[in-house]
Amino acid sequence: MDRRRRYNTLASLLDAQPAGLRKDPRHRLLWDHFMASEKLQRLRISRRCYSLLNRARIKPENLESFYKTYRLPKDSFFPLFLAVKSKWLNSRQQWKEERRKFIRDTLDALPEKRKNELNMLAFLERKYQSAGSLPVWNHVFVPVSRKRVKEMAAYTEAEWQKLYSLFLGKLSRKYRRFSPEEALKTEALLMLGFDPRKVDREGLPGRNEIITNFRTLSKVHHPDRGGESALFRRLKAAKEILS
Repeated sequence: MDRRRRYNTLASLLDAQPAGLRKDPRHRLLWDHFMASEKLQRLRISRRCYSLLNRARIKPENLESFYKTYRLPKDSFFPLFLAVKSKWLNSRQQWKEERRKFIRDTLDALPEKRKNELNMLAFLERKYQSAGSLPVWNHVFVPVSRKRVKEMAAYTEAEWQKLYSLFLGKLSRKYRRFSPEEALKTEALLMLGFDPRKVDREGLPGRNEIITNFRTLSKVHHPDRGGESALFRRLKAAKEILS
């Protein structure tokens, strides 16, 4: 290993700070203080020391011990840097919590029909995921930004059905026991308003049920009644698959 790579400088530490932190006026003070001190400029710190500083893991009462452990000068640079970084990390954590709450509240406000369909699909993945986690479901249906969850909340029925189709395709590729044919059948069941969980227990719906559900949904989604033509075509395809 190149011995030089085992150490970092305080300049590299300041350079590595995120844009939001660099907007803090005290970040400029840290640079000014660093540039005015030859001792700080010559200082080389270990990767462990660098990491503790960068993650603001040193409490004020432990500074003396920190100086001794890493042979650092007792300089005001260190408590100031830790204060600035700690404040930024706390604000970042608060922002993340607010974002998570906004996403959770927006999803909770979806219509009951939509939430029920999402629960059906989560149940489906649990059948094939022995660990009990939902990697595909979380990837497809759990948004990671405010923008994304707002987009999902405004989805049309056709857009939701396309998302369900995307999920089922990914599911069939991840779990061999869930074949592409099963994915098509499950998509058709959802399109026509059937619960795949009930089908697991009682078998596929009868022809009369399929036709009844198709006619009911056609009255809502037929293009002549203001529905989306793409969604109506998918309804017809679902009827053919189940029939």
